[in-house]
Amino acid sequence: MESQLHTITLKNLQQKAPGLEVNVSTTERVVSVLSGSLMLYNSLNKKPKNVPRALLSAFMIFRGATGHCPGYKLANKTLEPPKVSNINIRFYVTVNKSLPFVYKHWRNLANLPVIMKHLESVEIIDDETSEWKATIPGKLGVYTWKGAITKEIENREIRWRSFGESLIHHVGKVEFHDNGNFGTKMEVMISYRAPFEEAGEMVGKVLNPFIANMIEQDVNRFKDFVENS
Repeated sequence: MESQLHTITLKNLQQKAPGLEVNVSTTERVVSVLSGSLMLYNSLNKKPKNVPRALLSAFMIFRGATGHCPGYKLANKTLEPPKVSNINIRFYVTVNKSLPFVYKHWRNLANLPVIMKHLESVEIIDDETSEWKATIPGKLGVYTWKGAITKEIENREIRWRSFGESLIHHVGKVEFHDNGNFGTKMEVMISYRAPFEEAGEMVGKVLNPFIANMIEQDVNRFKDFVENS
């Protein structure tokens, strides 16, 4: 299996909770547990503690762990093919180094885990494909996916996408622009898709700040690393 989740496994979430009807899909159960855990961690680490948010996060964990949603039950909802929601991240960073130098460091994918904190490893399969391991925000586990470079223009642009049985599919691109005496301006755009069904909007709003912040911090680490090289 190309996508693995160590802390919360798909196999465990395919189990039926005793006495409760399973009316939440396996994918949505995984997302519910992840988002609920992140919400709970965030709520309990703030002062003053956000009790309503903590209760909501406990409900998300419950529906994910049991596969049962009381709201779905009241609405007579049964398991259906999940809908698709896209969540987009876009930001800019300026690196005080020449464009070819910055591009070369980014293109060397195998070295990115040394720079980027959330990446465990990148294994190069061939010139276009690679296998990635990353830490889930909040250190809830590690998941893997395979990625492919779909477009590359040297010193200008790199595009990629995940493929296979990745838990959360995504596409992304980085554009490199000569910023004159100020070095290189990088534009980072990532769009990820998770089948959240009716919970999609709420879960997306919860996960997006964590993921966006994680990616932005890693890109800034890349900036610091390259500028000090």
